[in-house]
Amino acid sequence: MVVGTDRFKRLGEVERRSLGMPELAVAIAEHPFGGLQAEQLVEKADGLLEQVVQGLTGR
Repeated sequence: MVVGTDRFKRLGEVERRSLGMPELAVAIAEHPFGGLQAEQLVEKADGLLEQVVQGLTGR
C-alpha cells in the first residue's frame, strides 16, 4: 500500500510499474500534507481511511 497526494499520483503509477508491482494499492489525498495543522492532517487521514481499507482488503 502506498499513500500519497494527487500531485504525485502519476509518479506513483510510474514507480509501481517500474518496480514490477502495478497491482500495488494506492490511496490518494488532496495535496499537500506539509504545512498543515494537526486537525487538518486528521481530516485528511479520515478521508484516506476508506481507500486504505479497500486497498488492503479488496473490499
